[in-house]
Amino acid sequence: MKTKTIFEEQVITEMQKIPVPMQKKLVRVVRVFREEMAGSSYDEKKATGRFLEVCGSWEDKRSVNEQIDDIYKSRKSRIDLEKPV
Repeated sequence: MKTKTIFEEQVITEMQKIPVPMQKKLVRVVRVFREEMAGSSYDEKKATGRFLEVCGSWEDKRSVNEQIDDIYKSRKSRIDLEKPV
């Protein structure tokens, strides 16, 4: 398969690292983004609803502050993210 851009190559490379059952969910997320968020008839409420359907509900027994702390601890430098794989 020939890719058009370096971004397509990066998406394919990242997707190949994901277990096959999760790839199916990723395809749904990409479709929702393409159809609902990048389309010409963008409806924010509809797009948000579709996106949340794909993602499922968020369940976490930790406090909001604990969740936020965890998010900050898991972040990587933008420079690290831009390095080729």
